[in-house]
Parts: sequence; structure tokens; C-alpha cells
Amino acid sequence: MHLRYREPMRIWFAIIAAGVCAGLLAIGGRVVLPAPAAAGFASTPDAGDVASGASAAPDPDSGAELIGTPAPPWTFDRWIGSKPLTLRALRGKVVLVRWWTEGCHFCRSTLPVLEDLERRDGPNGLVVIGVFHPKPPHPVSDRHILQVAHQLGFDGPIAVDGEWKTLERYWLADRPDRNWTSVSFLIDRQGVIRWVHGGGEYHPSDDPAHERCDLQYRGLERVLAQVLAEKPSASSGPRRAS
Repeated sequence: MHLRYREPMRIWFAIIAAGVCAGLLAIGGRVVLPAPAAAGFASTPDAGDVASGASAAPDPDSGAELIGTPAPPWTFDRWIGSKPLTLRALRGKVVLVRWWTEGCHFCRSTLPVLEDLERRDGPNGLVVIGVFHPKPPHPVSDRHILQVAHQLGFDGPIAVDGEWKTLERYWLADRPDRNWTSVSFLIDRQGVIRWVHGGGEYHPSDDPAHERCDLQYRGLERVLAQVLAEKPSASSGPRRAS
């Protein structure tokens, strides 16, 4: 079981200062604090970003160290609403993976947006996968998971990561400083991670209280457009699952 508590008083003062897009996530024993204002996100840097040479304190939830690395294989318990999918079989597609769970209002504001992205960009090769991870890990029926997904506005393929095995491999292993589990990864046609969102919500908004959510969503859209425009290599066509 994953129990990573943070100092309670410091958390509550941080919530007041941080605003709507930088809230506390406390579900099933894992209490998390955005760092410093919300979960981080990272993508392949633009030339201007590299040239600026700006330095900042490392954000454990940015996932910057994962950009440009091969996406690890996943080992989900089962699939709901889809045949089992593997990264090998999805080569040549662009894959957006989002972990979500019951009672997560950040997921409620984000998952419908991902559905919209797949409707828009699915014909160009985008596949969106929602990964259910119960908090704390415990058995959950397919029927209940589907009910929760419907309530949250997600109707796409669902992978079940009941014991967080794949979440550990992608995000939590050897990183006790990670604060979030509702993470997202954009994987390009070659199987390389190109964008990471370290947890919480992202969605378009003109509400000043959700300015950071909108910024992070626009960042995803920019990277997604770049990745979709890249043509698959001759070796990245659909393959049989091994």
C-alpha cells in the first residue's frame, strides 16, 4: 500500500495560496501537495527554452527526466471496453495515457477533454487510454469501474492497474518525492515519451482561477500537434502483440 503523507498544516496553507488548479488530493491514504503551485508537466523543449538557460529548483512532479525516453511496457490486470492493447501493437499510433480513480475531481474535469481530443484527432492516429487505479489498491468490479467512468465522462478503453504495478514502473518507483498518481503520458509513434503531466487537472478554460490548467492543456495541444505531424517510420507499423 502506498501511504505518502505530507505535513498537514503546510498542506492546508498551500491550498489556500495555490488556487483551484492546485488542490489537495487525499484519497485512500495518499495525501499529496502540488509543488509548488500545482503538479508539474514537461515536454520536449523548444529551442528558445534551451537557449534561455533558465534554471529552477527541480520539480519532482514535472517528469522532465522522462521526456525522450522509451515508454516502459505495461502490465495491466485486464481491459474494459477494449481488447488488450500493448505498446508494441500500438506502434505507429500516438498514445495518450491517463491514470484516474474514483472520487478524483481532477479526473472529472480532465477525462472529458481527453475524449474530445480523441474524437478530433483519432482519425490522425491518436489513441486515448484511461487507466483505473483504485485507492488504496483493492478489487473493483468491471461494472463499478464502468459506472464511475461514465460519471466522469470517459467512454474510451480502460486498463485496470489494480495493484499499481504499471504506475510504479512509469512514475513512482524509487521516487518517494512524487506527490500525485493521476498522471498522464503522451507517447509518440516510435514509443517515446514526449509529454508528461505530473497529476491533477488540465483543460481549456478562460477562468483566471484555472489559468494554470489552461496553460498545461495548451502545452499538451502543442506537443500533440507536433507528434501527430510526424510520419511513422517504416518499422513502426502495427505489430502483433507478443
